[in-house]
Amino acid sequence: MVATGEVIRVWDRFTRPPKRKRLICICPESQKFLRINTKAVFPPHYIIRGDGADFLDHDSFVELQQMVRPYASDIAAAETLGRLGQTHITGLLIAVETCVALSDEDKDFISEKLRSIQSS
Repeated sequence: MVATGEVIRVWDRFTRPPKRKRLICICPESQKFLRINTKAVFPPHYIIRGDGADFLDHDSFVELQQMVRPYASDIAAAETLGRLGQTHITGLLIAVETCVALSDEDKDFISEKLRSIQSS
């Protein structure tokens, strides 16, 4: 079972064309994730430097437009690549809190979940 803050590689049926993507788990119970992209194509986004993230091959961008919900079967078949570090969590919290694209409800949800693992 995937946990909050883990990064997985999963079959993403919602990209065009569908392909394997990296996602950050926000809430495993409700299957809510943030998508990671190689390029900054969907602003707003948060950059994660590849040199400080064992789950990335290079600098990448976390989409902050919306959370995504993969199918449970795809999550079960996903590969766990690593886990957000404290620096990533802190930076992502700041980016989420100042994001104009996310609803206040989504901001609160993401912040609550990330804060729950911040010092674990």
